[in-house]
Amino acid sequence: MQTFLLEDDPEHAAHVVASLAGSRLQVRHFERSLAFCDALAAAPPRLVLLDWMLPDVAGIEVLRHVRERCGRSLPVIMLTSVDDERMVVRALDAGADDFLVKPVPRAVLRARLEAFMRRIEPPPAVPASVECGPYRLDFQAQAATLAGQAVTLTPREFDLAWVLMLEPGRFVSRAELAARVWGGSSEVSNHTLAQHVHALRKKLDFAAHGVRLAAVYGAGYRLDLSRDDA
Repeated sequence: MQTFLLEDDPEHAAHVVASLAGSRLQVRHFERSLAFCDALAAAPPRLVLLDWMLPDVAGIEVLRHVRERCGRSLPVIMLTSVDDERMVVRALDAGADDFLVKPVPRAVLRARLEAFMRRIEPPPAVPASVECGPYRLDFQAQAATLAGQAVTLTPREFDLAWVLMLEPGRFVSRAELAARVWGGSSEVSNHTLAQHVHALRKKLDFAAHGVRLAAVYGAGYRLDLSRDDA
């Protein structure tokens, strides 16, 4: 999903690009508003990340230009290093869809943007079932099997397995898991998530079937199949 980032600070730009690496948001970075506006006229993206403080034109003016050219259909998220209520109001009044204060931790930024895009897009069709190596999950029945044998999972454990097995090999952040399994509740602790991961490993006997559910840099999890099952 094409995403335009207008950000003159190389360090902040690199942070955003690294945060979204491997996600469905493909970032095209611009340092100056003229190049950004030229690209916008040629082929509008699906999402715009717009810095407030720019060296050539104020971000709020670029936002107005985006709205004049693309209307309200193109989502725009403003980025700023200053947490100021008046700036938030100005940005939203000018047509911004959301407002983030830099720096945003990588996992949080990635999850926030993914959640934002899910809100504005039609929900994808949910597959009836998922097969992942020797495992099969039936969404409607909320049932799991291992090599054809039923495995009893709690609703949370089933949802966790579903998210991880939909795209094996993809890093899934803690924030994304909280949003998709617990509905984004801020009360979900790392300990609670770790307990559910431990239960899933044990009930589905991952180690014995060439499956590795690993913590990634303490920021999330990735489910890896053996080469034969991949």
